[in-house]
Amino acid sequence: MYGEIWFEIDSGGRFPLDDYGRRFLAGLRRAAPAWNPLGVIAFDSWALALTGPSVLALLTVPETDPFGLQLRTSPGEFGGYWGDDCVIWDDYTPAAPGYINVHDPGAAPEDLARHAADWIAAQLSRPLALEERRGAALGRRHRTWVFEDTGERSPCCRSCRRPPFPSPGPRRGQTLLAPMRATAPGAGPTS
Repeated sequence: MYGEIWFEIDSGGRFPLDDYGRRFLAGLRRAAPAWNPLGVIAFDSWALALTGPSVLALLTVPETDPFGLQLRTSPGEFGGYWGDDCVIWDDYTPAAPGYINVHDPGAAPEDLARHAADWIAAQLSRPLALEERRGAALGRRHRTWVFEDTGERSPCCRSCRRPPFPSPGPRRGQTLLAPMRATAPGAGPTS
């Protein structure tokens, strides 16, 4: 049944899942129950087999839907970043805390899954806010995600109106910040 399995494969995909992708997803699934206290559940995740072979795994953060974590893996490497379906790899900054790249041609998919799981847990422990700025001249609204631990910014989806700002929002020429996700209880510094 949909939503009961972590990173359930989208049945509408055009490509079959290969053994490498299966093993990577199995490793993520073993680690995933530890993320429940951080606010995500199996229903918040899905995966898609891509050509290559590679796998795209997505984890929606409920308070920030459709914004979430995306991982893409292929043999010997994986990358992860915060984003949504509208900004896949836009404004990519490999050194930023919200991104990870691992290149290890000899790594087993289970090893890469452990790296990915640790990165996901660290990301889910970061405080996240939504900033909305309203232009003074035309009154257009611009939204940006702000990681309050580092000040790092990630653009909100440009082609959709979600997520709604949790208050009436800023007046013309004003910028407001709304905390969406606090630091998880017991979370230490993230790497």
